[in-house]
Amino acid sequence: MKPVNAAHIIQLGYGKVGAPLVRLTVENRARIERDTGVRLQYAALVRSNTIALTDALAVRAADTGHSFDAWTPRAPGMTLAVLDPIFDRFGLPDTTQYVLVDVTATADTGPLLLEALAMGIPVVTANKIPLAETPGWFEQARAISQRSHTPFRYECTVGASLPVISTLTDLMTTGDTIQRIVALPSSSLSCILGDFNRGMSIEAAVRDAMRRGFAEPNPLTDLAGRDTLRKIVILAKTMGLSTSTEDVVQEPLLDQDYSDFAAFQGEGMARLASRLTAARQPGMVTYYVGSASADGAVALGLRSFPLASIWGTLEPSENLFLFNTSRFGDLPVVVRGIGGGPLLTASGVLADIIKAAQGQA
Repeated sequence: MKPVNAAHIIQLGYGKVGAPLVRLTVENRARIERDTGVRLQYAALVRSNTIALTDALAVRAADTGHSFDAWTPRAPGMTLAVLDPIFDRFGLPDTTQYVLVDVTATADTGPLLLEALAMGIPVVTANKIPLAETPGWFEQARAISQRSHTPFRYECTVGASLPVISTLTDLMTTGDTIQRIVALPSSSLSCILGDFNRGMSIEAAVRDAMRRGFAEPNPLTDLAGRDTLRKIVILAKTMGLSTSTEDVVQEPLLDQDYSDFAAFQGEGMARLASRLTAARQPGMVTYYVGSASADGAVALGLRSFPLASIWGTLEPSENLFLFNTSRFGDLPVVVRGIGGGPLLTASGVLADIIKAAQGQA
């Protein structure tokens, strides 16, 4: 297979997902080039106020992980000016192929991603926040991508390494009509509630999710349901619904807002345990589930399912996505598996980078 010109990766973020992404890319790029014809090189790693230019530094980062320290200070912010030293070093987008990759967790990168798409630079993102929470951003990104024939890939915003967005868009592109989506998109809540369904105390279930790397250092981030909310909004938008986070009929998992995890422990944890126990029925399992319907209804809340159903077969931390469509009738299209965790998410981002470099929208 004849190799293509090198695709220069500009990576925004070097944290929980960003560090393993660099390592995976560097370790596998010889095989990727051999098997796909895509030659991946790093142009830059970009953090909020530092930058590391050149592929050689990315190789060093792959070897040292989070201890990598060869950063050069830069002006803070995620504006188009971030790209100037990269273009000076490697060339403008009309002569050099780039892929802009966002593995941050901030709305601040949103304008830069849109500007890059308008310049013809493919964008790969695992950052849910602009897509779900910045009004009009998702629609702008898709419109610019289509108008400029530039790939915009966001698979990892919903299912991490699982083929959720691609399955959904393939169904729609081939003329099928999505009637309803039911999803358990949070690996952390799947782990916590899956353990609870199996008889583990809620305190032990939270500790287990933290130990396995599925929960955030502050588990309230997961228990508040914000991650699940963002993911169901992105699925609804991909269906073609004009849904915002405010449009979702949400049943909160927690009884109130807590200032920190320490404030939640004790009485807050006990109240959550009581609520989950009350929701659970004999022969049933309970999960925090999102749904989106073609009529525009989008909801999020606790739901119980028979043990004899597919929900009863889930392992703690497994994700499940059910697509009911006109073509498939009563039996939904199913995507399931463990999609979360830093390494699996990084592998999904790398797959999107390869497809973006190949020109796949």
